[in-house]
Amino acid sequence: MRISKRVYWVLFVYILAFLADGVLTNHFSKLFLFSGYSLTPRMIIIAVVMLNFMIDHKSMFWFTVVAGFLVDSYYSGVLGVYMALFAVIVRIIRLVRSNILQNPFTLGLALVFFLSFTEVSVYFVYALRGVASMDWNEFLVVRLGATLMLNIVIYYILYLPLRNFARWVNSTPVVSPHDLMNHRRA
Repeated sequence: MRISKRVYWVLFVYILAFLADGVLTNHFSKLFLFSGYSLTPRMIIIAVVMLNFMIDHKSMFWFTVVAGFLVDSYYSGVLGVYMALFAVIVRIIRLVRSNILQNPFTLGLALVFFLSFTEVSVYFVYALRGVASMDWNEFLVVRLGATLMLNIVIYYILYLPLRNFARWVNSTPVVSPHDLMNHRRA
């Protein structure tokens, strides 16, 4: 059985989601901070959760760790927080993937869980370092709730493109008999 090289496009999608997070945050920062709520787009986490549920490949763990390193190096003041969280997310997904029916609703619930897990974990790391600028109650209302609502909307916009991408990665390319004959001769 041949393993498709299409799985390497996942890293490109992760980088694209990482860049889109930065662009959205930069260009719409006034809109995201309007009315006192702190909305943070997390398309990288949406891509990590969806693609790890839909693509079963051993390289997915390492692609996700690289994506976590990118997020750490750009957004985080503590190197390794997102990298470790993304690795934990992938391991949990691998444990429960076979027990969860993959439809938009259940993946959305999983996304809410993993987004909450990530945001709360990052908040606690920042609180332990004394960097967190808001207390727990303010974090829950101003940051976590608003971020979850924004990312659920983004999730339902990105669901079909990411699902189709995952199907494309999982499908094996059609190989003609002529290609097989040339491959055997080589």
